[in-house]
Amino acid sequence: MIKLLFSLLILNLLIFFNINKISKIINIYDKPDNKLKIHKSIIPLLGGFIIISNLFLFIFIICIFDSGIIKINFSIRENISICFFVFSFFLLGIIDDKYKLNPEKKFFISIFSSILVITLNQELLITNLKFSFFENRFFLNDFSYFFTIFCIIILVNALNFYDGINGQSITFFIIIFGYLTLVSQNFIFYPFIIFCLIFVLILNLKNKIFMGDNGIYLLSSVLILSLIYEYNEFKTIKFADEIFFLLILPGYDLLRLTVTRVFMGRNPFYGDRNHIHHLIKNRFSLLKTNMILIFLILLPILLFNYAGMHFLIVLAIFTFIYIFLITKLSKNDKKYYYRKNK
Repeated sequence: MIKLLFSLLILNLLIFFNINKISKIINIYDKPDNKLKIHKSIIPLLGGFIIISNLFLFIFIICIFDSGIIKINFSIRENISICFFVFSFFLLGIIDDKYKLNPEKKFFISIFSSILVITLNQELLITNLKFSFFENRFFLNDFSYFFTIFCIIILVNALNFYDGINGQSITFFIIIFGYLTLVSQNFIFYPFIIFCLIFVLILNLKNKIFMGDNGIYLLSSVLILSLIYEYNEFKTIKFADEIFFLLILPGYDLLRLTVTRVFMGRNPFYGDRNHIHHLIKNRFSLLKTNMILIFLILLPILLFNYAGMHFLIVLAIFTFIYIFLITKLSKNDKKYYYRKNK
């Protein structure tokens, strides 16, 4: 444990103090376009590269010096499928950051990767759903493959849509992996991810790096694997609605944006500045915007898991707050835009 912590600390300090040199080597930047991207200078997209470097070191230290610290034993096939899943999404993010892939191509590549990994690893297949408000399980049977792939694609896209301002996605992942730390028997992996994300968060808030699609896709794949294993195998997540409330904020925003764009006759895969973080940021500072988003993430988790409220009550409370906030901010945003361009 001491070797692991010390090694990770040294690695992240080296990255922190050499970020400019690393940026030039990787040479993947986000350039402002004064439309969707309004930052003032080019920013390196290094989130995924930093996390993957930590993952490599983590695996190396665990395998060489401290293999007993991980009490979960995966089969060779599971290990291969997990590595393929994580690295395929990481690579997809890199290619998209570098060459700006067509959204439809990303969509179909994501589906292909998901199908392949589920075929390799049946443990990732979601075969049944257990809800807190219903006594019996729902068995998906032949629908399992479709439902599992659907969940993967929706989650990846929801988290990609959710990323947009400094600190936003990183704090989301810190909260979710923090929750998994509390409920899981895997006492080392999730704190390790949080440890890495804190360094990334500091660099992000200092405007030294952005997460990029490489970072979002990488973390999304890790989160997907974590949630499925915690639900399917480890049984530390007992109900499907528990996962639903962990992801409800990016899920709601994905649903709202998709419906709105389709209704307006636009391609739902192409971006705009109508995301919840944009609406809040137009009225508040970066700090206040992130605090509001953190509140929205934590609220359903606390009400459902710790206050013990019924699923429908929590759903109603969160839905009301979300709709009220979006409606209020959208009206203010139109007034703000009118005054600005008058």
